[in-house]
Amino acid sequence: MSTLPSTFTVNAIMREDSGGIVRGAVAGDARPWALRGRIGYEAFLRPEPEADLKNWRDPRVGWGLIVAETPGMNPVVLQTNADLPQPIRDLVTARNNAPVFRFRRDGSDPYNLLRDYRAGKDVTVSGSPRGTAPGAMPYYLLIYGAPAQVPWGLQYVLNNTHCVGRLDLEGDALQNYVAALMNNWAGSAAKNSNVVIWATDHSPADITHLMRDAVARPISEAMSHDTDLKTTYIAGQAATGAALIQGLAAQSPGLIVTTSHGMTGPLDTPLELTANLGLPVDSGFRKLDPAALLQAWNPAGAIWYSHACCSAGSDARSLFQGLLDPNSDPARVLNGVAASAGARVAPLPRTLLGAMQPARAFIGHIEPTFDWTLTQPLTGQYLTAPIRDALYNKLYNGFPLGHAFRDWFQRVGELSSLQLQRLQEYNAGGDVADQLLYYQLSSRDIGAMVIIGDPTVTLDLLH
Repeated sequence: MSTLPSTFTVNAIMREDSGGIVRGAVAGDARPWALRGRIGYEAFLRPEPEADLKNWRDPRVGWGLIVAETPGMNPVVLQTNADLPQPIRDLVTARNNAPVFRFRRDGSDPYNLLRDYRAGKDVTVSGSPRGTAPGAMPYYLLIYGAPAQVPWGLQYVLNNTHCVGRLDLEGDALQNYVAALMNNWAGSAAKNSNVVIWATDHSPADITHLMRDAVARPISEAMSHDTDLKTTYIAGQAATGAALIQGLAAQSPGLIVTTSHGMTGPLDTPLELTANLGLPVDSGFRKLDPAALLQAWNPAGAIWYSHACCSAGSDARSLFQGLLDPNSDPARVLNGVAASAGARVAPLPRTLLGAMQPARAFIGHIEPTFDWTLTQPLTGQYLTAPIRDALYNKLYNGFPLGHAFRDWFQRVGELSSLQLQRLQEYNAGGDVADQLLYYQLSSRDIGAMVIIGDPTVTLDLLH
C-alpha cells in the first residue's frame, strides 16, 4: 500500500492577487517519470572538474621542456629539436611529444616570453593557461642545460608558479638518468620506507645548531612517529662523513636529509673550489668525499635534500651582492665563489644524477642560507614547516617532488608583497628599513632553493 502523498503543494502563485495555495494531484501513473535518468542538460550547467595537479600526464596539467636557443640556428632544426641530445628527444617523444620552449637570452622579455617553435609563437610565463595545448604553459617544467645556458634566474621566476627541475648532464650520465626516469627507476635499490637524516651542530652560536633544530629535528620527529618508516637520525658530533656514508650503505634510503655548512673553498684555488663546491661539511669540519660515498653506496632511486650553502650550485653574480660589508668574510665567500665557480650545478648532484644507477633528484641552494629565513626574528618562530611538509606529508602521500615544494616557493610571493607594502611606508617616511631588509633577504633566500632532476619524480610508496 502506497504511503506517498496524492497531492503536492509548491511555493508558487499564479497571480499577484491570488493569495491562494498552489496544490495539485499526482498523475495517475507517475512511474515513467520517476524512472527517468538524470536531466539531460545537467552536464552543461557546470564546468568539468578541475585537473588534479599531481597528475602531470593530464594535458590540462602537463609536462614540458625548456632549453636554450642558439642564435642563428635554422628554425626547422629548432622546431624538430634536432639540436638536442638523443636521450632528451626520446624523453620528449615518450611524454606524448611534449612541448619544448626556447629560452632566448636576447629576446625582448627573456624571463617571461619563451618561444614554442612547434606552435610558432611566444608563450608567456606569467598568465598563460596551464597545460600542453598550443599557447599554454605546462605546470611541470624540466630545464635542460647548464646555468650558463639557461640562467638560474629563469628557474627562480618559474618556481613561483610552476613545478620546475633542472638537468645538466651529457653523454652516458644523461643517458643513465633519462633511462631511469622513463622506467620509473624499476629495480631501484632504494628502500623508500628508510630515511636517513644527518645534521651537524658545531655550537649554539653556529647556524648549524639552528638548522638542526629548525629543519632536521622536526622532520625526524614527524617521521619517527610513523611506524611505516625506519628513520635513522645522526646529529651533532656523531654527524661525521664516515657515519653518513655508513648510514646510507646500511639503509639504502629512499630519502636523505642533510643540514650542514657547504664547502666554498679554498677561495684562492679556483679549480679546487669548483670541485668542492657545496659538499656537506661534517662535525669535524671535513668535507664529504664523493668517491668514498659512491664506493660504499648506490644512489639508485634516492632523493637527497641538502640544506647547505651552494649545495645545488653557484651563480656568476650573487643575489646578495650589496647586502654585506665588502670586507666581511661572508662577502668574500660570495664574491669568491661567483668569481671562481661562476654559474654551475654543484658536483655532488651531478654525480648522483649521472651515476650508472642514478638518484631521482637533489634539492639544494644556490646561495648561502640565512638565520633570518629560518626563524621570525621578532618571535623566534621556526619558518620551516613547508620543508617538513614537503619531504614528509606530501612526498610520502605520492606528490610529485615539484608539487610537494609548492608551499615553500609560494612564500616568495608572500614576502615580496610584504616588502612592497613596507616600501610604500618607507617612501612615506615610515621607520621600516629593518623590515624591508628582512623581507627582501628572506624572499631571495627562499627563492634560491632549486630542484636538480625532473620535477615529476615520486617515491614509490610500496618499495
